Amino acid sequence: MKVPKDKKKQLDLLCRLMKDKREDSMVCATDAGREGELIFRLAYEYAGCRKPIERLWISSMEDAAIRDGFEHLRPGKDYDRLYDAAVCRAGADWLVGIYATRLFSVLYGVTLNVGRVMSLTLALLVQREAEIQEFASVPFYVPEITFGGFTASGERQEEQAKAEAIRVSYDGQTATVRSVEKQIKTVQPPRLYDLTTLQRECNRIYGYTAQQTLDYLQSLYEKNWRPIPAPTASI
Repeated sequence: MKVPKDKKKQLDLLCRLMKDKREDSMVCATDAGREGELIFRLAYEYAGCRKPIERLWISSMEDAAIRDGFEHLRPGKDYDRLYDAAVCRAGADWLVGIYATRLFSVLYGVTLNVGRVMSLTLALLVQREAEIQEFASVPFYVPEITFGGFTASGERQEEQAKAEAIRVSYDGQTATVRSVEKQIKTVQPPRLYDLTTLQRECNRIYGYTAQQTLDYLQSLYEKNWRPIPAPTASI
């Protein structure tokens, strides 16, 4: 395994800690998922460590969840298959990335990096650009009546005749204003969710557990992945 220069110092420190004779076991406390398992196992193998492994498996960074996780550590061997799956995924990503990158780079004469995550992001951009290009404005009509200095608006209508018919049906009728409220508010756009905050919201609103929210997010991510059709070259 080749280690980047800017990461070697930290990795060497981690290796020394793993080999410390004062400790007779290790706790894997990386992210609860394939990537987290892979990162720990790679460092474990690189250090040549053979100490028994226990696994901390949590999906929330709340104090109670962390304490509960440490009270219920599981044997590391229970996650051997998860590690195998992570190795297969990493290998597949590398193979797809290197061959697809070479294909598109040769095809277009410039360096084009292609990979699982990059392809997904590019697909979203292409889809959005196509929606913008194909967008066609559609006129709509809003029936309005004015009385006593106030203007009341109805729902949008696609047909002008229908909007006019609604306006005429109310024109000249008696209306009563029951209350008037005027407010000036400044609302900041909401920030993007991090995983922990989203898990709290889903638990508060829908009663989902932290693991359920994580599973649903992963499922949505995988379902939204769409491969980009291969381009055709003409001679």
